[in-house]
Amino acid sequence: MAKETCKVCNNVVDPDTMEEHHIVPRDVTDEAGIPESQTMRLCADCHEEAHTWYTARVRHTEYDPDARQFRNKSYLEMVGEYQSAFSAFVKYKGSQQRS
Repeated sequence: MAKETCKVCNNVVDPDTMEEHHIVPRDVTDEAGIPESQTMRLCADCHEEAHTWYTARVRHTEYDPDARQFRNKSYLEMVGEYQSAFSAFVKYKGSQQRS
């Protein structure tokens, strides 16, 4: 039976266990007017860990010191947040493999 390689950890697994990961969640790309959400095939472990990583690192609001209050980020700002978080996740996983 053919195997598939996770695009993050490079583990070779059964293709039935691979999951499609939206680098930026589809609802965010839809609201930002981006017609297609970039995806990547990940093993189940990396897929779950990527979402945990997002929860810890992506914020939907930011503090505006001039207005002295929090404001919601625009959807385009959110796209950048998710892309940056995913890039950091891939870099982190790569550094774990080298250790």
